[in-house]
Amino acid sequence: MQQLLHPLCLTLAVAGFSLLLRPARRHRRDTALTALAGVYGFCALSFLVSLEPTWIHLGEVTNSHSIALLASFACVIAQISLQPVVLAWWILPPDAARRAARTSLLAGAAVIAGLVLLFVLLPTTGPTTPQTFTARHLGVGVYQAYLGLYISAYGAGQALLVVGCLRAARRTDEVWVARGLRIVGAGALLTLGYCAIRLTALLAAVRGDAGVPAAVEHLAWACADGGTLLVLTGFLVPALGVHLVPGVRGWLRAQQQYRRLGPLWEVMHRSIPAIALQPGRRPTRVNLPVWDVSWQLYRRCVEIRDGQWALAVHLEPAVREASGTRHCGHGLRDGELAAAITADQLHAALAARHGGRRPAVPAEYADSVRHPDLRTPEDDVRELLRIAAHFTAAARPSHRH
Repeated sequence: MQQLLHPLCLTLAVAGFSLLLRPARRHRRDTALTALAGVYGFCALSFLVSLEPTWIHLGEVTNSHSIALLASFACVIAQISLQPVVLAWWILPPDAARRAARTSLLAGAAVIAGLVLLFVLLPTTGPTTPQTFTARHLGVGVYQAYLGLYISAYGAGQALLVVGCLRAARRTDEVWVARGLRIVGAGALLTLGYCAIRLTALLAAVRGDAGVPAAVEHLAWACADGGTLLVLTGFLVPALGVHLVPGVRGWLRAQQQYRRLGPLWEVMHRSIPAIALQPGRRPTRVNLPVWDVSWQLYRRCVEIRDGQWALAVHLEPAVREASGTRHCGHGLRDGELAAAITADQLHAALAARHGGRRPAVPAEYADSVRHPDLRTPEDDVRELLRIAAHFTAAARPSHRH
């Protein structure tokens, strides 16, 4: 069970640590984010050294066959000490958060110091594995003290995490944060089952009773690793909900907008190839961009506007007047009217360019009156989307002939 669940926990811990490290500049002003990255980093290390190949390799390299045990326990205590720091900076005022964080870190350092001292007193052993070490040494008094200190600190830390998460979930107005904290609390509560089984086995060993049955041992690791998976997942939920989900929505929206501008861009590009900022590449509606979608969308808007500028010399006043009369009759007003007229002007200008016709006095685009209101790239995208919709709609009847 341990060797099955540990890799899953390790994978999630490494993924969370990598995700949290990406906004490196935010760590300078966000103590909770730094502490949370530490939670995932120490968790990943604890699971890494608990894998049997790593355990054996560390023993061979250091000539201490149980050094991985100390490393694993120390990393877990460091993780447990950082979890209250995250909650403190999330829910307490700065001064109170600093005091709570300092207390938690000092308590964790004291426990790690005690583990190191007891580890030095442990009897030397031959090669072991994570599965055999505890079974082999559970009857040794020093190891009983060592394990008792670790389980007590671990259980106390997880119990505090349960209480802190429930309180924080009630205080926050962020739905994603509340959901994540409840998942963390449920995971921490599940790990207390591991603590209960381990303490029961420890007390039985002190009394000289029989060891823990294999089924109960599997249950202990299921509680520990299953609870840890929930804790790691829960801490990631706010990051996913607040940052990743809006990012995915923005990416999908940019993809949709890029595709909707495709017909207008393609017609312009065929007539005026020079509008392409990268002539060697011709992204189309079928070949949608995957990376830097927002930049690709912005570039497509710039290219369409460049095409408009190049076609301006072919704008005929009669086209604008006739289009305005027709669309006003259809009930269009304001921005929608300007977009529809501009789309008709583009169709006519493309045909005039192809035929080599230029009016003596070119007209202006109907949407030019709206340019002062387009203060951001998003405003320009929305305006061009309206023009593109009317442009595509106007082109459909011609495709049926």
